[in-house]
Amino acid sequence: MGLRERISIEGALTKLAAFQCRHYKKIIVASLIITVVLGYGATELHFQGNIAKEMPQDLPVFVLQEKIASKFRGEEFMIIAVCIDKETSAKNIPRDIRDPKVIASVVDLHERLEAESSIERVQSIAPFFQQDVPDDIEGVKKKLASVPGAESFFNDDFSIMLVYVSPIAGLSEEKVKEATDMIQNDVDAITKPAGVDYKITGMAPLIIELLRLMREDMVFTTLVAAAIIFGLLALLERSFTKGFLVFLPLVFGITWTFGTMGFLGIPISISTVMIGAVIIGLGVEYGIFMVSRYYEERNHGSTTREALRIAVTNIGASTFGSAATTTAAFFALTLSVMPMIQHLGQTLAMGIVFCWIAAVLVNPCFVVFEERIEARKLAEGLRKWVEKG
Repeated sequence: MGLRERISIEGALTKLAAFQCRHYKKIIVASLIITVVLGYGATELHFQGNIAKEMPQDLPVFVLQEKIASKFRGEEFMIIAVCIDKETSAKNIPRDIRDPKVIASVVDLHERLEAESSIERVQSIAPFFQQDVPDDIEGVKKKLASVPGAESFFNDDFSIMLVYVSPIAGLSEEKVKEATDMIQNDVDAITKPAGVDYKITGMAPLIIELLRLMREDMVFTTLVAAAIIFGLLALLERSFTKGFLVFLPLVFGITWTFGTMGFLGIPISISTVMIGAVIIGLGVEYGIFMVSRYYEERNHGSTTREALRIAVTNIGASTFGSAATTTAAFFALTLSVMPMIQHLGQTLAMGIVFCWIAAVLVNPCFVVFEERIEARKLAEGLRKWVEKG
């Protein structure tokens, strides 16, 4: 940063400090309103668990994959795995998935699923046994042997049989949950042989489970990082209030980042699920420098206006270079051909910018506000003491 640019930045920050000292309440109210609005935007966050959607869709290999997935058995296909529980030692349970009782239950399940309006197609061995199910396993084997392709529904040791279900609904989280619940209700309604489990799997349920884990991990890691950082700040500052003032820009930065992501439609994916903890770790230094410098000047006898001018001007100008270079590095990630890397760069860059703005523009106003409140409390205490004396 050249001398001329630094002088211009410091001049602007000096004017900002004077404005903050005069209108700190208005800035606090405005920042809270913005936070509420962007907090609503955070509720619109979209979680993307389908990694394929985070890949460059215009490359030939991905275009071909999309065509194949839409033409043949795509990601929306769900699978019911009918499995023999090999760990059980109970007697009179099927040891071969081709047991007539299991076949009869699959026929019943197939018919129930086909009757559902939200199911487009069901594939299983049931159509081969719609007329009747043989009384013994040998009859079942003989029937299956006469049907070409029937072996594709079984594994090699005949302990698992598959039922393929294709919902009409798209691969949205809500619709997949509805389809999964509907399939589970049909599974619960049939008569199932003892020792046989019916498990729902496939790409769609896996994506839903991944979304659940991502959501829980994002909340957990962000809260853990926030708790650790806040505890360390309170310990280092030797004051709960000062620790909170240092931590406040992170609250604004995280809220504004998630809210902006929600409004812009930037999804939370595997690459961006940890941005909360990362932003907290990278952005905490701006608040530390600003608050520490302000109280240092106050302890040296400077007035509120002078301490605010020095802190905002010097620390704001110094941290501007750090924030700008870090933001530029993260924005460079947007040049990647991978959408997931682009989203990572966008979110981290926004997080750093918002943390710096909160630390330089908003946080000093809260510091002045807190100091004025403490001064009033002290004056009120002295007045009561004088009256009693």
